[in-house]
Amino acid sequence: MSKSAIYTANTTTQAVAVGGTISLGSIIRRFGCSVNLNGNGINLKDGGYYDVDVSVTAAPTAIGTVTVTLFRNGVAVPGATASSAVSTANNPVNLSIAALVRENCCGDDSTLTIVLTGTASSVTNVGVVVEKI
Repeated sequence: MSKSAIYTANTTTQAVAVGGTISLGSIIRRFGCSVNLNGNGINLKDGGYYDVDVSVTAAPTAIGTVTVTLFRNGVAVPGATASSAVSTANNPVNLSIAALVRENCCGDDSTLTIVLTGTASSVTNVGVVVEKI
């Protein structure tokens, strides 16, 4: 059982430019003090490991590849990327990321964000679950 968890969701359509940070919406459920939503990022406050699961529905505005990546303090988390090629503009795709992030101890707080690259898109659904394990 985790000591802290958060689930955020955003079902409002948002236009996201290439390199833009995806809005995580609002807190649906939250338990404990180690994780919290702060603007478009989730703050990690205590040392340890965090399981991160992200689900994004995006409709690229042009033909190409849409990509979402998990960032920690502005740096891409290795392997925490999902992408899909589309041959028709405005064709929605579902993208999922699962990652394990380590937070150092001693007040070295981090912020997790989701960044879109590849093709500008209309993002219609975002769900993020972060659990301290």
